[in-house]
Parts: sequence; C-alpha cells; structure tokens
Amino acid sequence: MRYQRFARSLGQRLFHTGTGLLMGGIALGVAMPASAACQIQAIRYDYPAQRMDQALQQFAHTSGCPVEVDNTLVDNHQARALSGRFTPDAALIQLVRGSGLEVHLDNDHYRINQSDRERINDLVKTFRYRIESARDNDELSQNDARALDTQLDAIEAQSDQLITEQGFLSAAEKASYERLFAWLEGRLAPGTL
Repeated sequence: MRYQRFARSLGQRLFHTGTGLLMGGIALGVAMPASAACQIQAIRYDYPAQRMDQALQQFAHTSGCPVEVDNTLVDNHQARALSGRFTPDAALIQLVRGSGLEVHLDNDHYRINQSDRERINDLVKTFRYRIESARDNDELSQNDARALDTQLDAIEAQSDQLITEQGFLSAAEKASYERLFAWLEGRLAPGTL
C-alpha cells in the first residue's frame, strides 16, 4: 500500500506536544515512550464521522500509536468516518483527508499540523512582495509581474488542493514546488530583471 512505508519504522518512540500527547484516549502533558503495542500492521477501524480531536484519541487508543498535535489546531475540524482494515499511517491519513490538516511522520513520530501549507504560503507571500517591489521600481514589466503572480496563484491553489485531498504533500510534490520557487528566485535575482 502507498502509505505503508510511512509506518515501517515505528517502534518505541517519544511523542509530545505543548498541549498534550494523545495516547490511549488520554491527553498527557509530558513526553513518554510510545507503547510497544503500536500496531504497524493493518487492523480494523470503525469510526463514525466525529470531531477531529475525538477521532485522534480513538485512533491512538485503537492503534496504540500516539499522535503529536496542537489541540487548538484541530478545533473546529471534523474527521471523516473510517471503516476497514488500515495500517496506522493509512488510517490517520484517511481521518484527516478533506480537513486541510497534514499527517507527518517526522523524527520517527506521527504529527498532525499544517507545516507544509504554512511554508508554501509564507514563500508565496514573500515572492508576491518581491514581485510588487520589482514592478514598482520598474525592474519588472507589468506583463512579467502578472505572469509571475499567475504562477504563484497556481502554486497556492494546487498545493492547497493536494493537501486537502490527500492529507499530506508527497516528497515529489514538495520537490516540485521547491524547483518552482528556485526558478522564481532566479527570475527575481539582481541582474536578471
């Protein structure tokens, strides 16, 4: 399965957040080793559509795999219904799909956040400012500025759509966006305008 590589290296891990650790349905305020009961093979999940925080706690209880999450981030988010046999990574991705949240396996633990979206949006803002400045200083024509702004619109819309639909950005998608940002950097570099 496409997401199985996401969970292959799970073993005993440390999971924590500023607001708590979701493990076995309890929010804990300290870092603790994950239970050896973290089930990396496919198991049965049967969850109704529910609040995201409830679904994540239920996931931690069912799978034995804790999830690092800022509870304020998942407020007002709804998790999809989940029914079937899934590995923990695939189950977690299914829960967040459509919510705009992202599943990450970073530093050997599950995290739910919006770090890829925030990074892309920050870069888009930075490039928009640089394009506007170059246009205002007559270093960039109106047509060229419009073309670059259109490129940024596409990056913003496509990345948002992918994150929302998939629940993550793949390494290949991230690399593609990095290449586009590098191209924009080169286009706006002094001496090329």
